[in-house]
Amino acid sequence: MPVGLPKIPYPLPNADDDEEPECNGLYRRRMLILGGEITSQLANVMTGVLIFFSLADSSKKFKFFINSLGGSVIDGIAIYDTIQTLLAPVETIVTGIAASMACFILNGGTSRIAFPHARVMMHQPSSPHLDEKDVEFFLELEEIKRMHDIIIDGFRKTTLKSYDTIKADMKRDLSMSAIEAQEYGLVDLIAGENIFEFP
Repeated sequence: MPVGLPKIPYPLPNADDDEEPECNGLYRRRMLILGGEITSQLANVMTGVLIFFSLADSSKKFKFFINSLGGSVIDGIAIYDTIQTLLAPVETIVTGIAASMACFILNGGTSRIAFPHARVMMHQPSSPHLDEKDVEFFLELEEIKRMHDIIIDGFRKTTLKSYDTIKADMKRDLSMSAIEAQEYGLVDLIAGENIFEFP
């Protein structure tokens, strides 16, 4: 489990001696927390939990809390795609900040919620290889453009804004309050007192 990811013990009722006797109680309650940089390790944990518990019962929703400055584009898209393809609904909730790829994941939820003082920031994906001056540089640019189009299309579907509008907005760091994110179409609701209640 990634360092810093909250873990609450949850005893498994019929665990065999060879099995781990407890798991993350937040997972058992279908509550996930994206609380750091998006990496391959974190994406594998998040997608694995989503798939496992969705297969166990696709009628129960997840609450996916986000407080992240973003991270890997490919791993962020992997989490987004997993949320989009699950039968179980996934409620994405920004608690502190959802920036860059974390904003894209927030946008992928079945319902999207922001805590009252949360911040949302969107911008275009970047690459650590942009300073290279060889053939790989041009291949990298093509891949960035392809991922850029995937991200714009995801935002376009939920915000109902045009491709050109989102592309222009992503050229800068567009930072929004919870209310501004709701007006933009990145958030459906501002969180109230019943955020931790389940039907």
